Amino acid sequence: MKNKINLIIGGASGLVLVVFISLTKGWESLFEQLTSLNLWWIIGAFLCMFLYWILESKTLQIIMNSLTEISSLKKSFKVTMIGQFFNSVTPFASGGQPAQLFALSKEGIGAGRAGSILMMKYIIYQSVLTVYSIVLIVWKAPFFQGKLQNIFYLSMIGFLINTGVIIALLVFAKYKKVTHSFFNFLNKLLNKLKIVKDIESMEKKVEEQIEKFHHNIVILKRNKKVIAQAILYTTLQLTVFFAIPYFVYYSFEGGNVQLINMIAANSFVMMLTAFIPLPGASGGAEGGFYMFFKLFFQEQNILTGILIWRIVTFYSCLIFGAVVLMRTSYAKGLLEAK
Repeated sequence: MKNKINLIIGGASGLVLVVFISLTKGWESLFEQLTSLNLWWIIGAFLCMFLYWILESKTLQIIMNSLTEISSLKKSFKVTMIGQFFNSVTPFASGGQPAQLFALSKEGIGAGRAGSILMMKYIIYQSVLTVYSIVLIVWKAPFFQGKLQNIFYLSMIGFLINTGVIIALLVFAKYKKVTHSFFNFLNKLLNKLKIVKDIESMEKKVEEQIEKFHHNIVILKRNKKVIAQAILYTTLQLTVFFAIPYFVYYSFEGGNVQLINMIAANSFVMMLTAFIPLPGASGGAEGGFYMFFKLFFQEQNILTGILIWRIVTFYSCLIFGAVVLMRTSYAKGLLEAK
């Protein structure tokens, strides 16, 4: 039921955007603009998105390969797209990892090991994203700060929150006692709220999974090659994703924009909208894109540019993720579990 509501919210946001653009520009003008786009640049934008999925799948594959014998790119791509779908239909993109955990368990990987794989992948992704953003902030701050001072500082708040999340995850990964204490506190709280009834049984299960989790984390930490490869693939993954607006821009017009400026702008949009509590950061993503990319797009093109960017980066995840999900044998169980 919740996923249906979230799907409606995501779909409605797209419909609202289309209606808003048509009322602003007129249906005929919107249709004319869309049909006059350079198709090759649009194809390039979609190829960037596809490459983004493939690179994430490769990261998942090499981490899986270090802990299990189940490591085909086909299976990791399936799990990746399931995560993309549930990230798109849940607030804060919170549904992706639980869905992937379920999918990995159905692929024959135990919960503790699957949790370790996903946690390590998440830590690497968030760490690379944070370092990537730090470099861009230092490098491109003068360009954006002079033009979008207030919005730039808002994106810094998102960066600080993201950094805090990474620190917490690293603490959990390194310090077993802290992890035990946190989950024991959480179990007691859930017990008082009548959510967890058998607290002793729950604590035993959590303790077993924490032991497995830390054991697998130690194995991964010793494998420097795996971590290095995962960092490389994640860096490339973020780069192709952040470059998508560049392709959208050139589908409209020629110009003399620097690719690195658009990559920086898109990373700031991600930081600004990462904590908007709606599926796909609906509303906030469009607003963030408008604020940053009006520096590059001509006024008559920016709204249609937002529409194309959302189709490529958000609705493609919904559509292709749903196709992959429905082709699995456990789609019904996963949807019911959510």
